Amino acid sequence: MAEDAESDAESRVRAKRSDDRRGHLDRLSKLPDSLLCQVLLNLPTKTVVKTSVLSSRWENLWRSVPGLDLGYGGFPDYNAFVSFVDSFLGFNRESCLQNFKLNYQYLRLKYEWNWTELDNANVTRWINTVIKRKVKHLHVLDGRWLEHELQIPQTVYTCESLVSLKLSDVIFINPKSVSLPSVKVMYLDMVKFANDWAFEMLISGCPVLESLTIKRSACDNVDYLRLCSQSLLSFTLVGHFNEDMNKEQVVAIDTPRLEDLKLSCHETASFIINNPVSLVKMAIDIRFNLSFEKRFDPDDLPKRNMIRNFLLGISNVKEMDISSYTLEVICNYSRCERLPLFRNLSSLHADFDDYRWEMLPVFLESCPNLKSLS
Repeated sequence: MAEDAESDAESRVRAKRSDDRRGHLDRLSKLPDSLLCQVLLNLPTKTVVKTSVLSSRWENLWRSVPGLDLGYGGFPDYNAFVSFVDSFLGFNRESCLQNFKLNYQYLRLKYEWNWTELDNANVTRWINTVIKRKVKHLHVLDGRWLEHELQIPQTVYTCESLVSLKLSDVIFINPKSVSLPSVKVMYLDMVKFANDWAFEMLISGCPVLESLTIKRSACDNVDYLRLCSQSLLSFTLVGHFNEDMNKEQVVAIDTPRLEDLKLSCHETASFIINNPVSLVKMAIDIRFNLSFEKRFDPDDLPKRNMIRNFLLGISNVKEMDISSYTLEVICNYSRCERLPLFRNLSSLHADFDDYRWEMLPVFLESCPNLKSLS
């Protein structure tokens, strides 16, 4: 009897869950196709395609979703991958696309494909197609390192519809011109440039850029990274491991509206901060290319002047997260020169090892209005 009662209870629970699912599906099915497509737009394409088995109405609905978010899994071979993307882009050719997110970073490893220039031609063709369809969000994560690297096609440089651009392991060649009037968010991961000027030109062509993240490559061909933007609000820079400690890389930031700055870059020798009037939050983990083998030299006047100007440039910040490496440099510098006052600093998070705790008081003396320390 007890077993029968328990079995009946489980059956009722399963039936209720099934009814709930049908109820949710019925409510979704009452929505117009245009609204359903907007809902599906927020899901990975692999998940969206699975909805085709729900009913005859859903069978081809996924093809009308104005975006593609495709990862590396789920394809038996390269031809199937290409065929799927071609099929998707071939449907509703005249409609606009909101998203095109293509991540094939691990396809080469997963399938042991021998990538050729033909593969680049396919990706370039897809990018050109979505640009013509006025795509708003373009994310291409390549990940083939030095093997047949993808050059971003010229059409991207003058795309008026783009709002966000996220690229990984690709190459920016010298563009004839850059005009990206709608780009507000840019994410560059291990991207290579032809030279310093190519990077400057890219940023200068984005008049409404608000958020920029750069994860640098050791071979990005940019020795003097000059960031000039009248619109930028948030900037994150992550450095790379550089075996050449004598390489004097420079980062110059001229962004008068910048509010949030994150620097995690031990190898950059010089940081120049101009017009930091709006800076609110900052996270710094930098060493100015100093190390155990290459210590701070009090007699190196150019280095001292650069550190002084950097500290002055960030002295208006209100919230700061600082690493032990940066504290060590500041502590060594303070033995030569007095630190500037951080009058606006109210919140400080300091990350330091036990044996470096003595460095903190040196910096705290320059923070007269500090309210929170962690």
